[in-house]
Amino acid sequence: MKYNSAASFRTALEQRLNTQSQETGAPLMRFRKLVVFDRLMARLLVVAPSRWILKGGVALHFRVGTQFRTTKDLDLGREDNQEAATADFLSAQSVDLGDHFTFVIERTEQLDSANESNTVRYHVTAQIAGRTFEEITVDVGFGEQIFAEPEALRGPELLTFADITPVEVPVLPLADHIAEKLHAYTRDYPGGKPSTRVKDLIDLAIISSLFSMNASRLRKSMESTFTSRATHPLPEEFPLPPSDWRVPYQRMAEEVDLEPDFKVGYELVRAFLDPILATACQDEGEWDPTTGSWHW
Repeated sequence: MKYNSAASFRTALEQRLNTQSQETGAPLMRFRKLVVFDRLMARLLVVAPSRWILKGGVALHFRVGTQFRTTKDLDLGREDNQEAATADFLSAQSVDLGDHFTFVIERTEQLDSANESNTVRYHVTAQIAGRTFEEITVDVGFGEQIFAEPEALRGPELLTFADITPVEVPVLPLADHIAEKLHAYTRDYPGGKPSTRVKDLIDLAIISSLFSMNASRLRKSMESTFTSRATHPLPEEFPLPPSDWRVPYQRMAEEVDLEPDFKVGYELVRAFLDPILATACQDEGEWDPTTGSWHW
């Protein structure tokens, strides 16, 4: 750590994050929360290095860099149970990494909507120099089945000015990430309501435009995810989103430099997923994000 006092570190950190926000046009809150995500994960991996896997929007950010939607939440997966996770969070509060951060972590609620009965939410307050720096929510899912080895990725280098390198985090494999997004997009929610998670279409459009993918690997992840969660069958095609997604999709798309028309995003994702959904393919086809097409 380059700074001897927490106060001087906080001043330097806030100045740098403000500058980065002004230079990139990205919301300041995004950078503040990313710093907290990094410092919290560093502690959780000291306490329990083999028990966590990063999922959701932050995992996608670790892959794509600046083309990332702002998220307030950190999504994690574990194979065990909430008692073990809560014990690890409590232990993480006492970990001193010499970075001038302290954490207060509280278990707040168990999510009870369909397919989230094994998810528990924690409220995390990050402090520097005795004052709150930022607050985040952490959702931890239990009994998660990971169908391939996690990938090790690092987040953005927001603290290197203070000689703090980003933590390396086990991340959900991309094919499994896509399958989970598809599942969330196509399932019904309490009361039989369809998804309102516009962010899933945004994330799938980002993935479709940036990453190559193996056809049989993706199909295997889809089948495994839908079988494991057992809420509804794997669809045979990617369904059109409701028309009332148009405005929120446009807002999110502009933030991450996507075409703001939600039908354009839908058509891109449909071209990516429909050939895989239509058949239990065993082909070694490859998705080409530059052309938006499969090569068989």
